[in-house]
Amino acid sequence: MSWNWQDHPKSYPLLILIAILYTIKFFVLWGYKRRNQIKTKDNFIIGINTIYYIFVFILIFLLIMVLLKINIKEFFTSISILAAAIAIVSKDYISNAINGMILMFNNQISINDYIKIGEHKGKITHISLLNLQLINEEDDLIYIPNTTVLSQEIVNYTKGESHKASIEFIAKSDLVSTIDELEMHLGRELMKLNANIEKETFKLKILEVNLDEVKLRAEANLIIRDRKSERHFKRQLVNLWFAYIASRRQS
Repeated sequence: MSWNWQDHPKSYPLLILIAILYTIKFFVLWGYKRRNQIKTKDNFIIGINTIYYIFVFILIFLLIMVLLKINIKEFFTSISILAAAIAIVSKDYISNAINGMILMFNNQISINDYIKIGEHKGKITHISLLNLQLINEEDDLIYIPNTTVLSQEIVNYTKGESHKASIEFIAKSDLVSTIDELEMHLGRELMKLNANIEKETFKLKILEVNLDEVKLRAEANLIIRDRKSERHFKRQLVNLWFAYIASRRQS
């Protein structure tokens, strides 16, 4: 039995719609990339592609039904109760999908932004309909549901005015003369090693004071803020701290 497209005239509008959608998506993304000089994916591109795939999936599903000569109206009427039950069961997925669309067309956070959500901190690598993907300092890939992203406070270090990096450590009181002297020493030596630190932004903050030790947080503004730069900053500061301890013990 030979296949003949003429036996399925209702499939033509669906095929034309798929072609039109692809053409619209192509020219929208082409114009957007050219106007903004973008070579990689960003929120808008991911959002447009996601909308395109959703509509194409629906149209292909309808096309298959037309080719199988299934009455579309009767089909959806017969599964309306089942569809309602599925919607109730999958409400969390639907909520994530809606929130995912909000994130895709929201300029508050973008792909490659360095952010903090709850206890997680890292760079955004992808935004999907279900979750936001972060890669942290340990190169762990973290998936955070979109509903969780929009329900928690977000710190965006990339879009913030200052690209602050910090690290906490404990200083024994018998090895430190004064906090001011320690701050001046670490800041001076760190500026010699790292040109990515803004001038006069290094400082020590006292977090907790005990009988024989002080908990401190060292922080500075980085000119370029990314995982590699922050990791480099922390490593240099730890090495300087070890060198300072060694010199104090010798003296």
